[in-house]
Amino acid sequence: MKIKVISLESSISRRNSISRQFEQIETPFDFFDAVTPKDALHHIKRYDEREFFRNCGRYATETEIACYASHLALWRQCSAEGVPYLILEDDAKLASNFLTGMLVVASQIRKLGFIRISLPRIKTALLIDQVGPFDIQYCRRAPLLALGYAVAPHSAKGLTYASSVMEEPVDKFMQRFWRHGQPVYALAPPVVELAQVASDSDIGARARHEFGFRVWMLRASRKAQNSTQRQFYNLKFIGSRMKTEIRETNRIA
Repeated sequence: MKIKVISLESSISRRNSISRQFEQIETPFDFFDAVTPKDALHHIKRYDEREFFRNCGRYATETEIACYASHLALWRQCSAEGVPYLILEDDAKLASNFLTGMLVVASQIRKLGFIRISLPRIKTALLIDQVGPFDIQYCRRAPLLALGYAVAPHSAKGLTYASSVMEEPVDKFMQRFWRHGQPVYALAPPVVELAQVASDSDIGARARHEFGFRVWMLRASRKAQNSTQRQFYNLKFIGSRMKTEIRETNRIA
């Protein structure tokens, strides 16, 4: 599993922070030079401003589009190389049990496809497995934050395909498993959190816009649609898992 850290070439303090952490645990990694706003649309086929507004109540910032493009570029690389990637943003702080967590993730990622390793903790998770000191959880309602996650090549390919049009920030896109079809799993406890350098965000201001009753209704309808699709996906997932467990029980018996 390759470790990739998304970072702007100009973010010297952040690069120094994450480099020191990996030096301390003697673990190799590579910086991925983050896509800049002027190059973002070379990576993203289309940004749908109207859909983004419906999903978020505001328009995307240039740096938000560039952030999406950076993750998308790494998904393409991961899929092309056929090797799982651990993707971190450069404002990550590695926990003391990071290396142990990475061993667990490396053993599970090809089977599960996508595993979050960062905060926040998942309150609506379903326990899937226990590996050493860690729980593997299925996120029935995945949180936001794209700080740290592992992705397998086949899942990276699926995420890339589903990203033909940008309709929300990248963390919200990954959260919506019913859209891209990849179940979201999480490592608990998480082994990455936000570092102090994260207080200076590269994304910039994301002020909401005022909108009338018609747009409010459209957004309310979209939220209801997402909620319904999420619940159906969860029911399908849980049903499939129950059938698998019954088959395993019958086989053992």
